[in-house]
Amino acid sequence: MKCSRALMVLLLSTISQVSFSADNRAKDFTLPSVTNKSLIHLSDYSGKVVLVNWWRTSCPWSQKESPRLVELYKQYRDKGLVVIGVSDDTADTVAQVPAYLKRYGINWPVGLNDQGEFMRDIRPLGQGDTPGNYLVSRSGEITYLGLDRNPGDWSKVEEAVVRALGQASPASPAVKPQELPSVQSLSLPDLQGKIVNVRSFAGKPLVVNFFNAQTCDWAGAAVSKLYAEYGRAGLQVIGVDLFDSDADSKACMAKYKAQYPVLRGDQATQIAWVGGSKAWGTFFITPDGKVLKKIVDSIDNGLEGPVFSKYVEYMLANQ
Repeated sequence: MKCSRALMVLLLSTISQVSFSADNRAKDFTLPSVTNKSLIHLSDYSGKVVLVNWWRTSCPWSQKESPRLVELYKQYRDKGLVVIGVSDDTADTVAQVPAYLKRYGINWPVGLNDQGEFMRDIRPLGQGDTPGNYLVSRSGEITYLGLDRNPGDWSKVEEAVVRALGQASPASPAVKPQELPSVQSLSLPDLQGKIVNVRSFAGKPLVVNFFNAQTCDWAGAAVSKLYAEYGRAGLQVIGVDLFDSDADSKACMAKYKAQYPVLRGDQATQIAWVGGSKAWGTFFITPDGKVLKKIVDSIDNGLEGPVFSKYVEYMLANQ
């Protein structure tokens, strides 16, 4: 959809419905790419206008919006527009994502929802439904543009993009790259009573998975599969069972034929790592001891399989 000169003037002059507040500073996020083994970082596009599109293959409104979004990108990418797609697909539909991208000619970066920083820091600014759009200005302010479902919604999205493109670029990066935190201390007994220290795993990629009997089917299935597929390539795994009996821990391990050490968790370690009383959390730790990704309190029918493997492949490729 192209704008006439009169419409362009109208869009640039309109100041209602979209505001860039200095209090709404965008935070960097990382997502695994759908199409390759790379990671998508919002900070890589600092100084550009970034439209973050939250969508889903099975959503009829997303299907209607995608052609308009493709045309918008074609028209404004040379002026500094970047689009980042974030797929809301879950385990039952994620296999359809590549075909969807091909069908609509989508060639901007598209990431899988890893339930990390995007879900914690950006998605809550909106309603959570699809298709939702979040606009990051050149100066790093982020604005939720609402849902694109009703007549007139799309014109508000395009209006906001045009307005943002008219702003000057800052002298320094507006969205600063994340500083990966160092791994915290962890020293716990395994099921045989031997003390295991996380420091002894330095030098190779490590996955630390906190779980309990209730989350065994998520944690056990996904993490055991990771270790079976990537253990020989150098991946290390530690399981930390939170407050189950040894018998329940062993039952989970046996069910999924897990071959990595499982430790007896305690409340202090749970709070320090997971950040509260949640009983599920997975940490991807680089060979030099940095937490590349923290995923806590996964949703049912999430994307543990494809998301976990993408982070592991990235760590193995960059050790």
